[in-house]
Amino acid sequence: MGNIKSSLTSGSPKDLALKLIKGKKTDNVVDDSLFPPEIIIEILSWLPIEFSGRVMLVCKQWYALIQDRHFMEKQMSRADKEFRKYVLCYENDVSADSDNENESFMHYYSTVYACDGLHLEKDRFKNKYRICNPTTKRVLELPDPHEGSHGIVFSYVPSTSNYKFVSIYDDESSTECCEVFSVENDESSWRLLGMPTRDYPNRNRKKCSVVSTGDAVHCVRVIAIGAVMVEEVVSLDLGTEQFTVTNFPRGQYQSWEKVWPLNFMGKLALVDRMEADLCVFVLEDYKKQKWSKRRPLIPSASLKILEDMHGTISPYCFDQSEMLWFWVKDRSMFLSYNVRAGKERGGYLYKKGYKLMEVMRPLQQSLVHLKGMQPEDKKSTQPPPLKDMQPEDN
Repeated sequence: MGNIKSSLTSGSPKDLALKLIKGKKTDNVVDDSLFPPEIIIEILSWLPIEFSGRVMLVCKQWYALIQDRHFMEKQMSRADKEFRKYVLCYENDVSADSDNENESFMHYYSTVYACDGLHLEKDRFKNKYRICNPTTKRVLELPDPHEGSHGIVFSYVPSTSNYKFVSIYDDESSTECCEVFSVENDESSWRLLGMPTRDYPNRNRKKCSVVSTGDAVHCVRVIAIGAVMVEEVVSLDLGTEQFTVTNFPRGQYQSWEKVWPLNFMGKLALVDRMEADLCVFVLEDYKKQKWSKRRPLIPSASLKILEDMHGTISPYCFDQSEMLWFWVKDRSMFLSYNVRAGKERGGYLYKKGYKLMEVMRPLQQSLVHLKGMQPEDKKSTQPPPLKDMQPEDN
């Protein structure tokens, strides 16, 4: 027994996980194991996703374990630390895996949002949406949302143990409205929520951006009513489905053309370039309507170096805590910058006629499954291969 235990306790967590799944199939693996259940969960969470099918066949306990939400979150967090891949979309009706230029997919659908390995995809020719898990190759058609959407996002809601979809759209009178949809609640259509509105005559909307921060969805709304500017954030708590309206400090921004609302570590952040530096302004607590102090993010000297090399850049998204991705319009490419290190990391651009669009979503491997998902019809995913798409490193 001592030799067996010694052999299992040596090596990396991933090596231990591979050794565990090579044992004989039994219904008592967890109970009879040398390790307590929490240790088995910790070890198996280091397994690459492609081994999960074998793990599920070992015993009933492991079959249930692999489908447990806590286990899936732990496994996804491991994968995020090992690599980060993206879905890049092209004007040629093609999408591609940024880490494997020989694999392209989603000929008729474009990815508009991604969360936990699930992709929200829109039909390129109709107002049709579906959820796809590229890892398991399963899809779910969604009910048709209202047309004229400013953005559709979704995330997992722990308090209700399901995924909730949110769409902010304009109704026939050009008033912002909000509708939600939840798969696990057996809903057959979107539900309209009473979103706070600014129903003023002769209004001129300057900005309407939708940002998801996980537990909430924020609508940054800027409206000019004559000489008066209404600048506010309408936040929807996904757990309670209650709205909170937070006003911006008066005179914070002279112009909204150089202000980009983004998700920054689970909080709404506004990245701006009002002066020479690139600055960030974070909504620390939307329930208490509390803002942080606006602070510099990237100094003007670093921005000048980037634009001298690549052209005009605009912030696109944060990757985890220290990586900021820019969209370079002049070259139709994405560029990453390590904020903490103050250093450019490289980017992705078009090659040989495949022009890159301003769309990039994280490609995360996961086993997340939504009720009603079915195997994907491969006939709808047959675009030409992308053999020449490569990251540009510095």
